[in-house]
Amino acid sequence: MVTVKDDTRGRVPFALLGVLLLVSSLTLAPTFVTEPAPSETAVERALDQATAETQVAVRDGVSTAGPQAAANPVVTPADTPTGRVLNNSTAFRDSLRIRAYLRVADRLERVSGRSGDVTVTAKLPAVTNASDLRAAKHRVSVERAGPNKTAMRATVENIVLTVRRNGEVVSTRRVSPTVVVPTQALMLHEQVSTYQTRLNNGLDKPGLSQRMTARLYPMAWARGYAQYGGAGIENVVANRHVSLATNGALLGVQRSTFGRSDPAGRRALTEATAMTGIEDVIRGSQGTALSTEVLKQAEYRPVSETPPRPKSTASPSPADSMTVGVNETADTAFRSVTEPSALNETLEDAYTVEVALEVDKRRLGGGPPETPPSPGTEWTLVADRTTTDTESVGTASGSVATPDGWHTLETFGRTVERQYTRTAVWQNGSVRQRTTTSSTARYRVAVAVVGRHHGRSPAPNRSIRTAHDASASPLTGSNLADVEPKAMDTLVGHTGGRDEVAERVVDGSLSRTAATVTADRPPELHDWVYQDLMDLRASVRNTTVTVERGRVGTFETNPPQELRARVAQRRDTLAAVPGTYDSAAQKARVAARLTYLNAVSAELDRQATARDSNRKRVDAQLSERTDGSLRALRKGLTARETPVPRSRPMPVGPAGPVRTRVDTQTPYLTLAELDESRYRALEGSEHPLVARNANVFTVPYGDAADAVVGGAFESGDRVRLATAASALAAANETLEDESNATLASERDALQQEVAAANRELTTTLWLAVSQHTAADQDESKAIVTEALSPWDTSAARALALTNGSAQERVARVAGARLNLTRVERDRLRLRLLSVDTPATRPTLGSTNGTASAVRSVAKDELSSALANAGEQKAQQLAKKRLGTDRLPAGLPLAPPVTTWYATANIWWVTVEGEYARFAVSASHGSPSEPGARTTYARDGHNVTLDVDDDGAAERLGTADRVSFRADTGVVVVVPPKPRGVGDKDGTAVEESSGWPDAGS
Repeated sequence: MVTVKDDTRGRVPFALLGVLLLVSSLTLAPTFVTEPAPSETAVERALDQATAETQVAVRDGVSTAGPQAAANPVVTPADTPTGRVLNNSTAFRDSLRIRAYLRVADRLERVSGRSGDVTVTAKLPAVTNASDLRAAKHRVSVERAGPNKTAMRATVENIVLTVRRNGEVVSTRRVSPTVVVPTQALMLHEQVSTYQTRLNNGLDKPGLSQRMTARLYPMAWARGYAQYGGAGIENVVANRHVSLATNGALLGVQRSTFGRSDPAGRRALTEATAMTGIEDVIRGSQGTALSTEVLKQAEYRPVSETPPRPKSTASPSPADSMTVGVNETADTAFRSVTEPSALNETLEDAYTVEVALEVDKRRLGGGPPETPPSPGTEWTLVADRTTTDTESVGTASGSVATPDGWHTLETFGRTVERQYTRTAVWQNGSVRQRTTTSSTARYRVAVAVVGRHHGRSPAPNRSIRTAHDASASPLTGSNLADVEPKAMDTLVGHTGGRDEVAERVVDGSLSRTAATVTADRPPELHDWVYQDLMDLRASVRNTTVTVERGRVGTFETNPPQELRARVAQRRDTLAAVPGTYDSAAQKARVAARLTYLNAVSAELDRQATARDSNRKRVDAQLSERTDGSLRALRKGLTARETPVPRSRPMPVGPAGPVRTRVDTQTPYLTLAELDESRYRALEGSEHPLVARNANVFTVPYGDAADAVVGGAFESGDRVRLATAASALAAANETLEDESNATLASERDALQQEVAAANRELTTTLWLAVSQHTAADQDESKAIVTEALSPWDTSAARALALTNGSAQERVARVAGARLNLTRVERDRLRLRLLSVDTPATRPTLGSTNGTASAVRSVAKDELSSALANAGEQKAQQLAKKRLGTDRLPAGLPLAPPVTTWYATANIWWVTVEGEYARFAVSASHGSPSEPGARTTYARDGHNVTLDVDDDGAAERLGTADRVSFRADTGVVVVVPPKPRGVGDKDGTAVEESSGWPDAGS
């Protein structure tokens, strides 16, 4: 705690100051309470002198109270009678008002005006208890004033001036002087309060979180892409990077708040940057102590307070674009529509047409008979029945109108006679008698068999110019020429023939007048359409959209959804539907194209839905494992560190330029434990900064990523073969340089599982070759054996089998050895790529055991080598990866079973920090006091003040330390590769020593 004593140096006589103040027309607020006096002139002279001295006393008291309050600022009131006088929200301002009152009251004791036998004294009520103190506080008001608000205006109300003559009170006057003093106590308090607010602002407001995020992103992306490219980086974002970004951001907030930052902090940041750079060069994130020799030879590079930016163009930023294509989704949809049964159905529908009978019936003469005659007058009709017999008696001419959209396939006409016999039953008493009459009706019936090419095909309805011209088809076959006989057979033949149809038209018994018939398809149609779809597939595969990398990682954009919209935009071009079809084969081709495009759209829609589900699961994982969320990640993605000029105009106060200086302990908030031997402001051992850094999608495998993508990525106690193969490759690489029995044992166990999975997958491949080609089992085995020969280790073969390169080569070898057509080779390739079986998934335990052993050996080897390392050895270690870079990490977007277009990872960082002492000082700049400064310092100590002048100080409150908590998230997105991106040291959550308690 800093104690400020009254400064009585260089005092000017009150009388002279009074004259000067009066000449300067300073404001007074007098209130008179007078009694008649024998000499008004003497009283007025004495009052004027006392008033001037009172003004000086107020100025002097306020000027003294300001620096005292700043040196011992009350931030939190004490739970004492004195402390409770201060409001929680205005504790510092209230403490300043109290100090001003007490200092002014003390100065007023020495105020005295005299003229002859008249004397004047000035006084404020004494403070003896908390109630008096509260009243005293209310008598004083303070506010920032002057140019640039760098000074302070204060008013002390109701100072009582008492006039006496020969000891008797003859008059009183109340004055409320207002003064403006060049002290920056209020300015500094508000600036420090603003600083602390900015330190604790979230990502949605300017401050530490935004600046820290802006610094972490380029670090993380540069290191993430370096790791993706094969650099020996185990931790993409380590706590040392968090510390560096935090301290750089703290200095940036200081500059934006005070116009200056702590010079010692800037120097410390430069050194810390150099140290961190050396650690990064030697070994990603091993955290191994560096040798003294290495540090001595290290070249320290200065660092600016602007966020570091990656220099390499190979390290994109979150705002950079990435291209996502339909890619393997084109194959997935292709398999579904080219399955023999599915494609046959599509082609059949294209060759299926609607046919119908259109008829016209006209009566040429005759008709039903009249009622038969009655036997006599006394007979009553009790029953009447007519029977008919219809018969075609010859051909006839005639026409039938063809409905719109239909065309006539065949017409014929018949003359049909219908014989009527009508019998009546009459009754007379108990006797019945029948009478009969007959007649004939003659009809002309015209029949047309009509057709149209609608059917069930997805191909739009268009006319086929050469529909029934067998020679016009681009393929051998009948085109739709056989539709007519099939239609005649279906609608006429199955009814009994032309005569029967005509007769049924007349008697109204024709029930079936519409049907569909399918024309014969050319034998080569299937392969012709398949090849056309292959060309279309290539076009669809190359359909792409451009998205921001960062937005992909935060799930703010949905690439499958955007691809679906892009394919829809290109649909007309891709389908290439003509105005009229040249042939039925062309319609079949269009139908297959549209069916395929529908399948692509459905698959992309499924992926878009899956991505939306994954977005919710990622959010759940963030909430479960950290305090973060995708919403906060998105805020961080757009966080920008506002540039602060290195120099800006110095504010000028009433006494001249105001120079601000920041002085902190510790100037660099380190994650290490410090004590008072390093900085006096520390109390015992403290951690100035603590950090928690959680990498969400990291090893061990089958953890958070499994919860997001389910069985597509990792499943229960099993992992993907590609994951196990990467761990096995890392172990093999490590064992090339270092022998280790534990690692060898773990490696051997995993290698057995990977080899078994390879055998299972290899068997499935040669069985597929045997089933889908003319090769027998022996030949199929030989084909697969030859194709897999380039991959002679279990790890390499497993990776080839899981990334599709092995299947592609099997198809090429089979095509060459079996002389397969282009269609046959492509069909086999797709069959091979769809092979998968649960038996090809090694266990989670073996995979994690091997990965852990790799990390352990790498760390032990590095620690041993660094014990005697010099600069040359450090350079060698920087190039030596020991296999750890092969360990995969990250979340595939989306899982490899569909279209794997990127790998993302998320780091959620939380820091808490506390300055042991945070001080800001400002110069008065007065020519008469060139060295005067007001220093505002917060160190956590109790603030006391003797308010009742009893010799014992009362506790007002505490000068709380400047502390903060900041959270941020970083997402890194790299292209798809098995190694991915992420921390690979086996520690998903890195907590610094002392977490979560920073400071004392």
